[in-house]
Amino acid sequence: MKALIVALALMAGPALALDPERREVTVISGRLWEGYQYTEMFLPSDAPTLSVMAGQDSAISFVRTQEYYWPLSRQVYVDFESQRDPVSGLLRIEQNGKTVDEVVEQVYSIEYPEGAVNGNARLLWGEEAEAGYVAYRQSEIDFNRQFVEAQRAQSAYEQALLDAARAGSTDPIPEPPPLPNPSLRLVTKPVSGFRIALEPGDYRMSLLMDGVVQPGTERDLRVFTVEGQTGLVADILPEERWTRPFPSNSTAARIYTRAGSTFYLTLAEATRFSEADYLSVTAPQARASKDRELWVRRKPSEIAEMTFAQGEVKKTLARTGFKVEQTSSSGFGYTVRPALAGETVDIDAFPISVPVEGVRLTLAADKGFVREVVPVGSRNGPLAFLLALGPLLSFVVIGLVFRRRRTA
Repeated sequence: MKALIVALALMAGPALALDPERREVTVISGRLWEGYQYTEMFLPSDAPTLSVMAGQDSAISFVRTQEYYWPLSRQVYVDFESQRDPVSGLLRIEQNGKTVDEVVEQVYSIEYPEGAVNGNARLLWGEEAEAGYVAYRQSEIDFNRQFVEAQRAQSAYEQALLDAARAGSTDPIPEPPPLPNPSLRLVTKPVSGFRIALEPGDYRMSLLMDGVVQPGTERDLRVFTVEGQTGLVADILPEERWTRPFPSNSTAARIYTRAGSTFYLTLAEATRFSEADYLSVTAPQARASKDRELWVRRKPSEIAEMTFAQGEVKKTLARTGFKVEQTSSSGFGYTVRPALAGETVDIDAFPISVPVEGVRLTLAADKGFVREVVPVGSRNGPLAFLLALGPLLSFVVIGLVFRRRRTA
């Protein structure tokens, strides 16, 4: 019984040891422009610098909350659910010891004119933010009402057709109005924040209340220009693992695949950044390298055709919607087939059939997208098994030789 108690105590020990120690601190919460849209982030209390991209204004706020360090991820987290107390005041921004701006807190909203997925967002401030959100909500209410009315008219029209057919009537029945198209425009609910709209440079900021700096609000502020290169990138979906695509970001990256196989390729619009610059805004705690580049996918490409070149032979591939079905057997297999009309599409991609001959292929599309496909031979099962046993067989042979020497 004592052994059981000791074992349970040892098992419970690590769980208790991982309970993080919390402390009440002031952090920065922000909606920062990242070149395409606004990303939500927070800056820990011990992080000395807030990095902001120039070109669009950003919004920040100071929050009193519970902060803790999680050793498994080696990152600091905050518990906004248990405590999120806004810290108010006047935001003073200085450069080289001189005040360049004093910002008063006000409400703001994020407006996405063409929907969040299409980017091109902007911040609305003050009365414009409140009016924009009210107008957006009213447009949503009006659309819902119009859609319900159009559905009722459609149902009445279909019922009228049935009644006319039963009665043998040939009198024309006026068609109902079409269903209204929803608007992609999105305006978020107004919240309070401080507007950051500065020229590139290094600044110092702090929050003042009655002329006194609020504890924990002093930070360095870095505003910098990022010229992200836009282009097309690809994701490779093999038939055997279509839920886990392989990224293909560079035109120099070849696609090696088994001869005679089929894979699916999707295109996405993306922006290339210096990893250190981009992550300093979106993930301040990340360990980034100045020498690495990072491709950030924005949205699926609208390109519908691609050129497939095999030697001198060229074909045109069309982007196709596919349906993935689980096999009816007890196994975990599945089949991929073209989606029928009205079915939900699981894969919207270009199907690439790799020839058995092993001839290299070239894929090309608009906006400078080119990839070379290199077919490789099919895997030899028995040979791969023997190669895998190589280290074990070598160990056995060495053991036999050593044993023979000892008995000699």
